This record gives sequence, C-alpha cells and structure tokens, in this order.
Amino acid sequence: MKYALSQRSKDRLKGLHPDLVRVVEHAIKITDIDFTVLEGMRTLERQKQLVSQGASKTMNSRHLTGHAVDLAPFVNGQVSWDWPLYHRLAKVIKRAAKEVGVPLEWGGDWKSFKDGPHWQLPWKQYPSNAPVVAKKYTGETDKQASAKAIVAVGGSVTAAAPIATEPLIEVTKAITDQQDSLSSGDIVRIVIGVIIVGVSIYFAWKKLRST
Repeated sequence: MKYALSQRSKDRLKGLHPDLVRVVEHAIKITDIDFTVLEGMRTLERQKQLVSQGASKTMNSRHLTGHAVDLAPFVNGQVSWDWPLYHRLAKVIKRAAKEVGVPLEWGGDWKSFKDGPHWQLPWKQYPSNAPVVAKKYTGETDKQASAKAIVAVGGSVTAAAPIATEPLIEVTKAITDQQDSLSSGDIVRIVIGVIIVGVSIYFAWKKLRST
C-alpha cells in the first residue's frame, strides 16, 4: 500500500532544512507503515514549555533551527505510541536517509532519554549556524576533506606531505568542533589563514628538497 503526506504534515515540514525534508518525502514513498509529522520547527517559547514539562532536556534543540523533525506511526487514523512501531518506522527512515545520501540521527538510538519520534541532522555535518541550504553528504571524514582542500590549493602531496597537512587537519577539526561559538565570518577568515600557512609550509618544504 502506498502512502502520502497529509497537508498537515506538509505544513509542519515548512522551514526545515531541505535535506531533512528530502528524507521525509522519500520515506513516505517507500514505507510499509503510515506515519505523520508531529512537529518540525519550534519557537523558543515552545521549547521552554517542553523543557518545563520534562518532554525535552535541552534549550539547544535542533528543532529551533530547522534541523530536526518528530515523526510518529499513524494507525487507523491515530498517532500510535507503541514503541515497537517506532523501531519499524526507524528502519524505513534510515533506509530513506541512506538512499538520498543524507546523514541522520534517531533519538531512539540515544543511550539515555530515548526519543522515538525524534530525527535530526548531525551537528558535525550540519552546524546550527550554517546556512539552511541543501548540501550533499559525501561520506568523507574531516581528515579526508581537509587533505583534499590542501591538495587542491597546493598541488599534489608527496610522501613527506604529512609534515604540512597533519597540523592543519587538527586545526580544521578544532574549528569544526567550535563552530557553534564562532561566526561564519570568523570561520572563513580562520580557514583562509590556515590554507595560506599550509601552502607556505608546503612550498618551503619543496624548496628545501630541491636544494
């Protein structure tokens, strides 16, 4: 049986990150269990209310920035809170995320405070201060992506290249870990500076090799 998102569910997807919307829209096409969108974007007031009720444990929810969505099985026209159904739905959502190439985290996989309806884009690939635009997830690690950027600027990297790349990779990782506390302008300036230093080290090393 084929299912479709209700108009209410579509309305609740408004304002969410396009990649998150893509997952939900694909999931409804391949699912063997109907589901509904419980909640997408939240206001700060709504989040405060949920925290005070004990329904949420943080004021830094991904719902506030459009990076999270709550989904629930829909059975006989009613939302179901039957936990086994959330595991069944989770298989569908994870498959949909994989097929459209978007990394996704399920609240039901958390060690504590398991949240069956909750799905969110990972902080690592989708920092909250990043522009809300679709981005394709390549599956690269931070180290691979950093090395690729250095190669693109400085040319091919030879056997001795780790002398230049490893410190820069660590700096890039540190920047990534602290992105939430930096403005986008700060990050751009830091990254440009790191690349310039890396290129300088590379060509200095190359010059020494030729002497």
